[in-house]
Amino acid sequence: MHPSRLAALAVVVAAAASLSACSDNLASPLDASSSSAAAERQGFPALGDFQRYVAIGTSISMGVTSDGVYSATQQMSVPAQLARLANREMTLPLIAFPGCTAPIYQVLASGVRLSGEPIGLPFLQRQCAPNEPGVELPTQNLAIDGARTSAALTATPENPDPGHATQYPRVLPSGMSQVTAMEAQNPKVVSVELGGNDILGARYGVYPSEDEVVPVSEWEPVYRQIAGRVDAAAKHVVLVGLVNDIRNFPSFRTGDEIWTGRATFAPFNVAVSTDCQNSTNLLFVAVRVPVAAATGAYYAANQLGPYTFSCQNAPSVTGIQDYVLDASDVAGVNAQLAAMNTVIRDEATKRGFAYFPLGALYEDVVTKAPFNAITLMTSLQPYGPYISLDGIHPTAEGSRILADAAAKALNDTYRLGIPLSGGASLALFARQ
Repeated sequence: MHPSRLAALAVVVAAAASLSACSDNLASPLDASSSSAAAERQGFPALGDFQRYVAIGTSISMGVTSDGVYSATQQMSVPAQLARLANREMTLPLIAFPGCTAPIYQVLASGVRLSGEPIGLPFLQRQCAPNEPGVELPTQNLAIDGARTSAALTATPENPDPGHATQYPRVLPSGMSQVTAMEAQNPKVVSVELGGNDILGARYGVYPSEDEVVPVSEWEPVYRQIAGRVDAAAKHVVLVGLVNDIRNFPSFRTGDEIWTGRATFAPFNVAVSTDCQNSTNLLFVAVRVPVAAATGAYYAANQLGPYTFSCQNAPSVTGIQDYVLDASDVAGVNAQLAAMNTVIRDEATKRGFAYFPLGALYEDVVTKAPFNAITLMTSLQPYGPYISLDGIHPTAEGSRILADAAAKALNDTYRLGIPLSGGASLALFARQ
C-alpha cells in the first residue's frame, strides 16, 4: 500500500538523539527472536515448494513500517515471516540503512525520519539508500510500496510508478515488472497482495477521484489477467483480499470521537470545533492531527491564539484533499471494497487458490482505544502493537498475524501443514 501523504506535516519537535540511536531503536523490536514456537518449528521438515516462493504486492508485502522501509523492516515483512513458518528464508531486496525512504523516528512528535529528514519531505526528495552488498535482483520478494495493480503488471525500473520511481531499481532488474520477474523465477508458491493502492487514495477525502481511485471496471480486468498469469506459473497460490469497512481502519476516526477527546488537543494549542460533536464524518487522523499540532505550535509562537480543528467535509466536487469522508463517501468506498473483494474471492474460487483478507489483522485483531491526540503524537505505539506510526502499515507483530493467516489459508486449501507462529499445526496430512 502507498504511505500516507505526510507532505503537509511540519516538524513539531526536533529530534534530540543521534542517528545511530535511531537505528537501534527501530531495528531492535524487529529482530527475529528464538521463541519457543521457533524452536518447535526447527524439527518441521522444510516444504520443498517454499524454496521457490515468490511474493508480488504492495507496501504491506514489501515490509514498509512507519512510512519507510529498510533491511530490518523487510526481514519482518509478511512474506518473509510466512516463508519462515515453512522453515525457509526467502531472498529479499535488502535496502541499506536508513532506507528508501527512511521510517519515521520513534514518535510523530519527533518530526523526523531515521535519516534526519523532515517527515513531510516529498517522497522523491527523500534519501534512497542502495541495496545491501550481495543482493542480486530479482529476489523472491518483488513487492513495491505504492504499487497499483496495473503497475505490478507493467511497471519496470525504466518505466516505474512515477510516485515511487526511486524504489523500482532497488527491487526489480532492468526491463522486468513484478509479474515478469515472478515468472522468470519459475515459482511453486506465489502470494498476490494487490488492490489496496487502487482505492487507498480515498483517504485524501475525495471520492470518487479520477487521480487517486481506480474504478472497479478498470481494475478488474487487470487483476484477473495477473491471476491468470500466476495460475500458469505456480503450483500453490494465495490471494490476499482487502478490508470490508473503511471505518474499521485504525487511522480513521469519526468527528464525534475527536470531539470526545477534545481535551487532549489542548497541549498542542488546538481547539476542537463544535462541528465535530455528533459528526459521523470520518477523518484520517494520521495526517489531520499532526498537521493540526504543527499549526497550533506555529499559532502559539506567533501569539495567534489556538488553532481550530474542524471536522467539516469539503464536497468531493471541489477536489480539496481534506482527509475527511462523509457518510456518502464512506458508503461509496465500502461498496467499491466489496466489489473488489468479490473479484478476488471469485478468482480464488474458480482457480482453486487459497484466500485470506487483510481484515484478518485490520478488522479481526486491531481494536481502537478512545481517541487521544497526546497518545497519537507521543506514543511509540499510538495505534497499539500491531500498526506502525503511519497508521496504515503493520508492525512486525502485525505482519506475524497476516503471515499466520496466509499459512492457514494455504493449509486449508492445499493441505501443506505449515506450523503457525504459536507452534500450532492444522495437521491436515493426518486427515487425508
